[in-house]
Amino acid sequence: MAVRPARLGLILALAAAACGGRGDPSAETVDALVQAANRRDAAPVVAALAPDFRGNGGMSRNDLDAEIRRLFAAYASVDVAVSGLTIERFPEFDVARFRASFHGSVRKIAGLEGILPSSARYRFELRLARDGDRRTVTQAVWEEIGE
Repeated sequence: MAVRPARLGLILALAAAACGGRGDPSAETVDALVQAANRRDAAPVVAALAPDFRGNGGMSRNDLDAEIRRLFAAYASVDVAVSGLTIERFPEFDVARFRASFHGSVRKIAGLEGILPSSARYRFELRLARDGDRRTVTQAVWEEIGE
């Protein structure tokens, strides 16, 4: 099972914007995502995605659900650190931009250590749709930026 860095990047994109302040619905949404990712709990991450969610390469909500569950099962621990979070506001949605560093401890199962990365850095942009006080992730775009 080879994991492309882009797939790992999606986890970070959905989980990494925890630097936002309280009282801001977009910041609270991404804060909840990072907490869930650090617990390796896929259900709250997937629940925060819009039904028509799209990621890089056309990844759907169902695609992400399956991928994130596989990745969380492969890591014994996950730690995400965020820098440079900005939230741009539009009438019907917000856009969160940030950089994220990922560190994870790969489970010692059948050589996963040689396949899965223990660290990575990415730049992200999330589009968060407004639904009253709730925000859902409708789009995630990311790129690896190296160490």
